[in-house]
Amino acid sequence: MNKLSRTRGFTLIELMIAVAVVGILASIAIPSYLHYVERAQARDAQAAMQSLALNLERRYSQTYRYGEDSSDAVSPSTLGLSPTQSPESGTARYGLVVAIEDDGQRYVITASRADGRTSGTCDVMSLDSQGNRTPTPDSCE
Repeated sequence: MNKLSRTRGFTLIELMIAVAVVGILASIAIPSYLHYVERAQARDAQAAMQSLALNLERRYSQTYRYGEDSSDAVSPSTLGLSPTQSPESGTARYGLVVAIEDDGQRYVITASRADGRTSGTCDVMSLDSQGNRTPTPDSCE
């Protein structure tokens, strides 16, 4: 048997098939991963809004007011509250603002995308003193 006739390795066609398979898998996996990341960021912003709402409720239990009326939405740091962004440290994905109304008896917390990306329904989320949320937590799926 001639040992020189047996060669080992991949042909160009086999290599191109492997590259095509990897490309197809990547075209499916990358958008799915990005959707997962955006959904996790929205959930983190919802948790930050809930934390801010708890801080406002604590203030209300001590002073019977959420704060002074603000004509526009202001940063929570202006009111001496935190968090002011989501996530709390690092690059902000969502910015939080608070509007206090009705002589300090109502509030509305709004989280808006701060990183310039748009994902649709969860670009702007809100939570008010009555527990109303927009959009509903399940719609950010």
